[in-house]
Amino acid sequence: MSYLQRTILSSLLFVAFAYGGAARFVEDEVLVRFEDGLSQADIELILMDDHLEIVRQVSRPLNLWLLRVDRDKNQLSKARRQMESIPEIRYTQKNHLLSLRNIPDDPLFNQQWNFHNTGFDANGNPSGTEDADIDAPEAWEISTGGQTALGRVIVAAVVDGGCDLDHTDLQANIWTNPFDTLGNGIDDDGNGWVDDSLGWNAYGHNGIIPQANLDASHGTHVAGTIGARSNNANQVAGVNWDVQLMIVAGGSSNEDIAMEAYSYVLEQKLAWLNSGGTEGAFVVTANSSFGANNIDCDTMPVWNDMYTAMGEAGIISVAATANANINVDVSGDLPTSCDSPYLITVSNTNKDDAKVSGAGFGAESIDLGAPGYGVLSTNYNQTTSTKYGTSMSAPHVTGAIALMHAAASEALAQYYEDSPALAAQVFKTLLLSSVDHHPSLEGLTVTGGRLNLHRAVRSASVWPTIAGDMNSDADVNIQDIVVLVNLILGNIVSTPELLGAGDLNYDTFITVQDLVLLVHSILQ
Repeated sequence: MSYLQRTILSSLLFVAFAYGGAARFVEDEVLVRFEDGLSQADIELILMDDHLEIVRQVSRPLNLWLLRVDRDKNQLSKARRQMESIPEIRYTQKNHLLSLRNIPDDPLFNQQWNFHNTGFDANGNPSGTEDADIDAPEAWEISTGGQTALGRVIVAAVVDGGCDLDHTDLQANIWTNPFDTLGNGIDDDGNGWVDDSLGWNAYGHNGIIPQANLDASHGTHVAGTIGARSNNANQVAGVNWDVQLMIVAGGSSNEDIAMEAYSYVLEQKLAWLNSGGTEGAFVVTANSSFGANNIDCDTMPVWNDMYTAMGEAGIISVAATANANINVDVSGDLPTSCDSPYLITVSNTNKDDAKVSGAGFGAESIDLGAPGYGVLSTNYNQTTSTKYGTSMSAPHVTGAIALMHAAASEALAQYYEDSPALAAQVFKTLLLSSVDHHPSLEGLTVTGGRLNLHRAVRSASVWPTIAGDMNSDADVNIQDIVVLVNLILGNIVSTPELLGAGDLNYDTFITVQDLVLLVHSILQ
């Protein structure tokens, strides 16, 4: 064993046995339980230490006090060891950070296993596998959607068959064009689309969105997964609690209809870019839960051209693959055999984290899996429904891209506005590199994994932090181990950048487990 390896292992053993715990705590505070009956005057005499400040009594029944350590004169760990030798002190502990478990109050949320899978159904019967989900509540502790760090209202386009625009769980999140008046037959804002105040209907080449047919049922379900208004004590939750859903009807019929639908989305984003945000819409992603089996995208160049044009404007397109157990690499699929760098392609997983047998795959064509088998979401006529298929998988990923924009660091948000094409690919890379790996997807998808919303959102929130690069020198080596060890010991102050670099298992804590992962990555 080399000297480097011995040093690393020694550090690991020391931290594991001596401390072991997480490092999410107030860096200069300590909770101290004194013997019963001791007053503040008694405690001041007992401590007799100018390195310690008595902040307040936290609990009278426990005689628990909050003290602050002057870290310029003493280390927290050293101060605790000194206090624990005082007979009148029962124990000391760090003042750990806590957070709310962001579970929405939507009454049907306990049936949305795709967001939070407990391994039981709503009636308490065994159903599925615990944690075979996208870790939505963990992601919602970071962001629930709405705006970017620069204050831009985030828009996700739903290119589908229509939508129930009056649905009570969607209405507040439906995008509208404030510069156009519906039904007057006039292009009020001069954008080339007459009466598009509620979006666009490419089937009828007008602004009247289909709301009550079967295609609208499909689109309403997709829209709800991306962004049902959540934590409103009504029906279901969406990936985004707060997002603007641009409804564009045009997800079936002929290719010319789909291209018209996409063009509406693209022109709205170009208008936003060209006007400095005074016109159009800040569209960051577009969902496509439609297509055609056994067609090679190479024979249909307009699809790649359209996705690339949208991507160059900063729009990541997300597409559902075939609802058939076919190898898209071999048989082709439209649009999921397309290779635009701005397209993410999605297969279907179930509540046991297995790829659904009736879902397309492809080690080169299909990027990842997402829940789609038995997903509860909004439905037309103010209802909800459970649907099955890759159409239900894709909107989880579309919603994830939108939520990543809401959580993105100010640096990433600014980069996106300065360079929308390049930054769009950053969002795609962050999402695909943050999946949960599963055997059923290995060799069948590009990533070998299923969407993990929490990891994706976290990675966007700390960008441009490199995992394991604790000292921000763009290299991961033994120096980073030293920083991580000191962070775990409480010898240095935690920052969002350190947390982002050091939380290698994405559990929002800095622990010895992260140290083990860092050592493993360096020794590889």
